Amino acid sequence: MAANSKSIEAAHASIRALVGEKLKYLVPMTIIFMVGYIGLTVLAAFGKSIMAIKVTGAFNVGYLLIAINYLLSWILAIVYVRIANNVFDPLAAKAAFDITGAGASR
Repeated sequence: MAANSKSIEAAHASIRALVGEKLKYLVPMTIIFMVGYIGLTVLAAFGKSIMAIKVTGAFNVGYLLIAINYLLSWILAIVYVRIANNVFDPLAAKAAFDITGAGASR
């Protein structure tokens, strides 16, 4: 019974570690995305004179900010995949190992 409760505690600890790591990375990434996305929307609604400033030819600040917003989305996705592969996946594998009971024999 003691080994079983130890394995349950280890599983809970593994899950807490995984969730903690995810929050450490995902909260700032979500805030960055939301500020960029909502900021662009608000600027498009209330800053039309700013958005209409010509950068070159027919290309204005509005188009530039939209392009930056798409680039930001891709960058955040690539960063997330790298973090998931290097940080989240090993923690998830450890949690799965602890949950399946294979860790009880340790």
